[in-house]
Amino acid sequence: MFNGRDGGFLGVIETNGKRSLAVRCKQQLLMQTHSFDLWLIFVPIKRTRMDFMVQKATELGVSKIWPVQSEFGQVKQIREDKLRANMIEAAEQTERLDLPEIGAFTPLQTVLDNWPEDRVLVVCDETKSETGLARSMLQLNRNLTEKAAILIGPEGGFSAPEREQLDRHPMCENISLGPRILRSDTAAMAALSIFQSNFGDWY
Repeated sequence: MFNGRDGGFLGVIETNGKRSLAVRCKQQLLMQTHSFDLWLIFVPIKRTRMDFMVQKATELGVSKIWPVQSEFGQVKQIREDKLRANMIEAAEQTERLDLPEIGAFTPLQTVLDNWPEDRVLVVCDETKSETGLARSMLQLNRNLTEKAAILIGPEGGFSAPEREQLDRHPMCENISLGPRILRSDTAAMAALSIFQSNFGDWY
């Protein structure tokens, strides 16, 4: 058992009813750990693939999962209980002892207007790759070893006003994930893996 604060414990079930469960903690097995301060921000996609994305992002160690609204986004509502259930399942799988924070389903413009000045926002935008305006994540000049976030756009791409706002934002860095246009869930896994292996808690 774990609660995200006190570590991992071996427990014994003492009572088990239809609506209640009592467990006695016998022994602490694992000390509490905390994940690297890395956020995943994404425009929600179809349910099955979004479930997959949330599970894998949790396994890959993000500290915050933040669905945002975009002009070309197809999903209009988010069930936080469903996101949390996927996170718990993934945490159990990886023996992770904390859960990512869930950000409020907020318009992307609002998120950018209130963006913290000490966190780099890495933007995965395939149109920038096509025009040579994006670099590899390893070529960024920013310090990515402290606070960072990765933004995955909608499957239809960002709208013109959203691109303009991202281009103007002082904390945004455009990166390329290669010459192929990736689906949102694939892009998220690729970007998180590159980040964790070079700047996060894999190295």
